[in-house]
Amino acid sequence: MSADTKPAPRRKRNRRVIENSEFDAFARRIVRAYARRVASGDIEALVALRQLASTVGTATADAVQGLRSFGYSWADIAARLGVSRQAAQMRWGAHPTDCGRLDPRLLKDSLGVTVATLVAVFLDHHPGTPAASACPGCDFRYPPGALDCPTNTVVRPLLRRRRHEDLSALERLSPDQRAEFSGPEHRRFSRAAAAERIVSAQPVDSVQPLFDQDQKGVRL
Repeated sequence: MSADTKPAPRRKRNRRVIENSEFDAFARRIVRAYARRVASGDIEALVALRQLASTVGTATADAVQGLRSFGYSWADIAARLGVSRQAAQMRWGAHPTDCGRLDPRLLKDSLGVTVATLVAVFLDHHPGTPAASACPGCDFRYPPGALDCPTNTVVRPLLRRRRHEDLSALERLSPDQRAEFSGPEHRRFSRAAAAERIVSAQPVDSVQPLFDQDQKGVRL
């Protein structure tokens, strides 16, 4: 090539548009491949693999806030996440320090809370089977031995006491969930609640119980 000959300009390649579904598939492949590498004998990497759940939770919160800025309603977001509007707003709309606070539906309705509302709140904050590491309704991290977040620690005994008032509302519960209100399952949750007192982020001395655990019901 002579000095006077200039190289042909490089053609710019068209930037390929990658759809979100492709990102999703790629991320899933990476996680599965990571799991296989850990399974091949790297036990120390198991901790980092488990921490990916926290990363996904943070990413979900970022995505929700972005969608909110685009004008999507909490009802729109909740429908995609498979939870109620209140649960979505409580978990992803609240400040992180609010995780574990009492569900606002309990505070709003107080003495007038219905069995149907109790069931809805219970389902939103149910730990699942097998139990998750954090409440799906408020993102409260369960301490060792605890089976409920602060909200369901309040709702569970109240719903058990009032469950016969509206049997149709209880039809929303699965057979396993209904079993939690009687017999060995109920005693298991009662022992866990007694062994590990779950309270809100406020100091214990400043918290006035919302509900009595006896027949008096709600305390204002």
